[in-house]
Amino acid sequence: MRVQGELTLPGEELAVIEEFIAGDGTYEQNGIVRAAVVGKIFYDMLNRKSNVLGFKKIILQHLKKAKYVIGIVNSIKEDSALVSIVGIEEKSLASSISAYLHISQISNKKLNSITDAIKIGDVIKAKLLSYTFPLALTIKMKDLGVVYARCSRCGYLLIKQDENNLKCQRCGNIEQRKIGSYMVKKGGN
Repeated sequence: MRVQGELTLPGEELAVIEEFIAGDGTYEQNGIVRAAVVGKIFYDMLNRKSNVLGFKKIILQHLKKAKYVIGIVNSIKEDSALVSIVGIEEKSLASSISAYLHISQISNKKLNSITDAIKIGDVIKAKLLSYTFPLALTIKMKDLGVVYARCSRCGYLLIKQDENNLKCQRCGNIEQRKIGSYMVKKGGN
């Protein structure tokens, strides 16, 4: 028997069938219970089951408790954007999780194009709508939206000008976004 909470890889031996039966994330092969997924070992002493809690399951548990997530817009299609979730509230993740943002979940106002509100490379503060894959996001609420962006002309940091616009301090370009609790205010702070 291995140590409770220890990291395990698929195929590694966890117990023999006489000690524990195969539970979630495990399988039995020739009387040996083995890990089926990468995760943490959990022995259910009451039911005598050997389990492996996969990282997706653990991350989903954290996501369900989160008020918001931080993501980076990776690609934009006609009516949706692919977003990599890189943080849960104030904590960053070891690896990103893919999610999508539909145009209907960006603003209560009618948008001609999704790029009127977000662009590739923008960092957004969003809320999860679902906890099953694919994860769906929304930025409709007042404090949600773009929190960090760069100029699409010169790549310099954009500063919040008003409720809907960001301005480049280098080239003067003004860009429209669905702005959340923007992190960079006038004066570059």
